[in-house]
Amino acid sequence: MNFNRFAGIFITSTILIWILIFALSPQPKYQTTNKVIIPSLPIASELSEDFSNMEPSQIEDSNFTVDIQDNIASAKSIIEEIDFDLYVYKVGAFGSPETVTKVIQSFGDNGFPAFAKPNESNKTLTTVLVGPFVSKDDIRTNQVVLNKIAGITTGEIITWNP
Repeated sequence: MNFNRFAGIFITSTILIWILIFALSPQPKYQTTNKVIIPSLPIASELSEDFSNMEPSQIEDSNFTVDIQDNIASAKSIIEEIDFDLYVYKVGAFGSPETVTKVIQSFGDNGFPAFAKPNESNKTLTTVLVGPFVSKDDIRTNQVVLNKIAGITTGEIITWNP
């Protein structure tokens, strides 16, 4: 009886495999043929000189000099010629580096770029600036939000040129 079951399973699975192969195989009458025309590449022009008999030679140090002078204008000179100003919002000057980092982080978390620079009048303080902004109106539009983030009532709009 075991042999009959194995033979039945074998025959059934063989028939099932043949049906699946036929059903899943692509049928030629339902397929469309697309012809792809690949253009041929132009034949490379032949070199006018014959380099097959060229041999390497040693370059003498006395005849070979390398010019290492930089004649390319730097980007700094281009930036210095910019004739428009940007604006930043001075939030305050802080003595603690932790406070400076915290304030800059809070502006960054709210989508405003902020940076610090040493205070010009008091070297022990660090000034936190938000921006740059294209116009003073951009700062005025966001001034309430900027003050709320910094926890201040007023700030100062400063002209800033990179």
